[in-house]
Parts: sequence; C-alpha cells; structure tokens
Amino acid sequence: MCDVLRTEGLIGGHRLLTMLQLEEPAKVAVRAWRPGDTLRRVARATLWDSNEHTVHIALVAVGGGVLDVQEAPGALASILALDCQRARDAVRKDERFLAALARRGILDIDSVHVEAWSFGSEVPAGIDSTRRLVWTPLWLRPEPDSNVYAHPIEGLRTIVDLDSCEVLRVEEDEDPPPIPLTPGPYRADQTHADVRLRDLAIVQKDGPSFTVDGWAVSWERWRLRVGFDQREGLVLHDVRFVDEGRERIVAYRMSIAELVIPYGDRAPGAQRKQAFDTGEFSLGNFTNSLTLGCDCLGEIVYLDVAVADALGNVQEIPQAICMHEEDHGILWKHTDQSDHVEVRRSRRFVVSSIVTVNNYEYGYFWYLYQDGSIEFEAKLTGIVLTTAGQPGAPAPSATEIEPGLLAPYHQHIFCARLDLDVDGGPNTLVEVDSEPLPPGPLNPEGSSYTTRQTVLARESAAQREVNSFTGRYWKLVNRQATGHLGGPVGYKLVPGAVTWPMALPESVIGRRAAFMYHHLWATPNRRNERYPAGEFPYQHAGGAGLPEWTAQDRPLEDTDVVLWHVFGTNHIPRSEDWPVMAVERTGFMLKPVGFFRRNPGIEVAPPGAHCH
Repeated sequence: MCDVLRTEGLIGGHRLLTMLQLEEPAKVAVRAWRPGDTLRRVARATLWDSNEHTVHIALVAVGGGVLDVQEAPGALASILALDCQRARDAVRKDERFLAALARRGILDIDSVHVEAWSFGSEVPAGIDSTRRLVWTPLWLRPEPDSNVYAHPIEGLRTIVDLDSCEVLRVEEDEDPPPIPLTPGPYRADQTHADVRLRDLAIVQKDGPSFTVDGWAVSWERWRLRVGFDQREGLVLHDVRFVDEGRERIVAYRMSIAELVIPYGDRAPGAQRKQAFDTGEFSLGNFTNSLTLGCDCLGEIVYLDVAVADALGNVQEIPQAICMHEEDHGILWKHTDQSDHVEVRRSRRFVVSSIVTVNNYEYGYFWYLYQDGSIEFEAKLTGIVLTTAGQPGAPAPSATEIEPGLLAPYHQHIFCARLDLDVDGGPNTLVEVDSEPLPPGPLNPEGSSYTTRQTVLARESAAQREVNSFTGRYWKLVNRQATGHLGGPVGYKLVPGAVTWPMALPESVIGRRAAFMYHHLWATPNRRNERYPAGEFPYQHAGGAGLPEWTAQDRPLEDTDVVLWHVFGTNHIPRSEDWPVMAVERTGFMLKPVGFFRRNPGIEVAPPGAHCH
C-alpha cells in the first residue's frame, strides 16, 4: 500500500500519511460472501499536504493501484508522531525559549521533557487558528531516571505550527510557582519493591481451549474475528454464538470509537488539556508489545499488528493483542433440599490490548462468557498529569499530591460504537425502566412493580441518559425472530460506570465532543458515520459527528441500528494515585434477553479434578 502511494506521489516530502486503514466492505457484500467468492479489499489512506494545507482520502486496492482520491474540504489532519518530534526539536532550538529556561536556572536543555498537545481551549488572540497548532507543557528531569511528572515547569509554554515547525509564541507567566522537587520514583530499582507473594502459575496442560486461524477465533460456542485499526486500536468483528448447533449473529463490529479527556483545572497549564486520544492522536499507534507473566498470564496466543508512519514506513508491533481464557469464579450453583449440589465454574475468553499515550495507559479488554454475555472493560493506569502550584495554597480544581505538585481534576470519557446485528437483524431499540405500580388492586401491599418498555423509534428519541433509580437499560430486539415463548429475541446494553461531563456545552471541548452529553445515541448504520465527534475533530469548530447526523431524526425501527454508548470516569486524584495510579475500571455489558431458550450455562460440564 505504502509503496503504491509513494510511487503515485501521494506521500513523500511535504505529503504525509496520517493514517492507513482497511476500507471495510459493505455489510451486504460481507453477508453475501461464500467460500470461493472473491471480495475486493481496499485500503483507505488519509493524507496531509503540509504545503497546501489539505486533507485527501485515497482508496487503494490491495495488491493493485490507486482507485480514487478525494479532498476533505476544511479538514485538518490529526497529530502525527513526526509532527510532535519536529515541534519538540524546534522548541529546543528556540532562543527565546532557551532564555526563558535560563531565567529559571535551567541551562541544560536535555534535562527538559517537552510534550506536544493539541489545543483544547480557544487559540490565543494573535495566533492564526487555521494553522495546525500544538502547545508544549514542560517538565524537568533532574536525573536520567527521574519521573519527569514529579517536576512540572509551570508558567512557561510555547505554541508551534506543526507544518512550518515555527515556534509562533513563547508564553511566560509572571511570578510562576517553583518547580516541585520531591522525587516520584516508581521503578523497581528505585523503590526496592520488596513485598512478595509466592508464585502463581496458570497451567493448561493440554493447551488453550480456543483455536485461531489467522484472525478468526473459536472458543467454546463463540465464533468471532479479532481486528485492529490504527485509529481505534482493538476491534471485534462478526461475533456469533453457536446455539443448539446453529450459529447466531450477535454483533457485526464493536470498537471504542473515541476517548476524550477533559481537564477541569483553570490553571494555564491545564485548561488547554482536552485531548482526543483516539481522534486527534490515533490511539492504535501507541499499542504496546505485551509480555507473558506481566501483561498477560496463562496460556497466551498473541497477534501482531502493523501501523504506518507519516512517511509510509511500516512498523510491526509484535504481541500487540493478547488472547487467553481465565477462571471467573462461579457460573451458577444450586443446593437442593436433598443436599445434592450442582455447581459450574465460569471461564471467560479475553481479548486485550494496552496503549501508552504520554503519561497514561489504557487497557482495552473484551470478555466473552459462557452464558452468552459480552463485557467490555477499560483499565486505566499510568501517571496522573501534573502541574505546579504554590505549596499549600488552595487549588479548587486539583489535588496536591506532594508539596507544590498538583494533579488536576479530569475525566476519561469513552464512546463505544456497537454495530449489533441481533440474530442477523433488522433490529429495534427499546428502553426498559422499572417502576412501582400505582396503589390499588395491582399493588395492594405497596411493593409491586413492573417494567415500562418504550420503543425509541427515531434518533431524537434515542438520545438517552442512564437512570439508576429505574434500573434503566436498553435492548436491541429482532421482531422478526421470535423466542420460544413468542417474544422478540434481543440483547441488552447494561451500563456500568458512567460519568457526566463537567465541561459546559458551550466550551470548546463541549462543542467538539458534544457526544458526551448523552449516555446513549442510536443511528441507522451508515458506512461514513464512524466516529462520534466526526472524522476530523482536530481544531474543529464543533458539532460534528453524532449531533450532526442525528439532526436528521431518521427512523430506527426494524433497521440496521448502531448503538453509541458513552461511559467513563470522573477522576478526582488521590495521594494514593501517586507516583503511579493503580488500575481504575470502567465499562459495560451486553447480555442476552429472550435470545436463548434457557440459560446457555446449563450445557457447561461440571468442574474437573479440582472440585471434590
């Protein structure tokens, strides 16, 4: 692909490759495919011309040539690793910047850690906001192995044009706070890490219970394809469950389509930090190579992935996706009146990957269960972002974790794109609330309640929020495929940890990430509606993506419905989150509702040798 783009003059020099993805075939073509058929595969290349300041989308046939090139008017390309490196190099050579460091007593530029961040607030007056811009927060590295986030350099920032590599402005505050100097060691050779337990071994003497054929995986009664995307990272495709010998479709494609981190601190070094880690930085590029016994434990099968850089060089990431199975406690149990005991242990299949984006790590974990349920869990760890303040001074929107070292309040807001095809579709979206029955014949004792089921028939009706008081959940049902008692088969979305955006809707991040203001959206499936904040959120004016699409208020009944679930965490840092935070979890579940005749776990065999 990259060689074709290079030969055609589409990449090279000032023409950069910002992303290379598979252009997924139309669903109707995939569903119609049979063994022996040919299905043309196409790659989608997003290109940036730094001289003309234009984005183009090129479609390239796998094994062939360029099929089409179209401009994306008004779009700005996402931030590239090459952009960031060039911006940092420009800052390190800028005489104004070096003089500002010297006024703080910092003479060794190699001791300064520079990061390049997108603008999450208004671009300052006098700076052309049509340019591709980053700004550069700074930290000090007193020793080669120092935790740089323990030593923020507050009150000094630069603004850089990514395309010209010009330092447009050096911003220097008067009377900045001192650089915090309390170390934040976390490496084992610094902390000694001497709390030990006896070794825990997970052994499957006959090997794992799943099989892998390329990207196709079979485990227990589940069938699926594991995928990877340079922007989204880990993706699951064509998820099916074998029910009484018949493969039944649950989902066509599931991914985490966006991750945005709004910061709530008003300090100049924090208020601009409102990053789209997926849409602005292409999260998949930062996928880790995973290691046995550290990231994954057990009988592991890995998948390698490849990403392309701005110049069209392909980098393989070995062991990027981890697959294994793990014990998950009791699946079900009952002791009857004769003291006869039946118990089954639950085992789940795990597909995971981990990315590192600057200071944070995000683990994406998909779990498949033996009762037909699916769970997604995000595991958040790494190092909290830091700024500096006056030691002991009030900080209304940050936690002081060491003298003068502040961890700003922030949120991690994810949006899952769930293209479910329950029993092959078409599907209808239903909201389910529990509510007490009115006093009277139906509720004589005052303790009876029922469920209220509401069909969300149009896009405007499907913009919904979680309600824990009513136990609200949403289900997609197939009204053309009835269960054994005559009702429609379905799968329900059960929210887990959710949060509500603290940023005002009229703020820059509120306009750009307007999808945050509902926990659920639903749209009819369209191939070009892929990302909840739009295709190009970088420095966008806002309103793109879900708000724009759903303004059409399209019908949703008995159609190919895509669910968009917004969830996440509100992180008020603790001292215990320093110097590295223990894992925080958030996610959701998908559970069958009337999909199966009875509990699929009934078919699971009793435990083996370990159950006496």
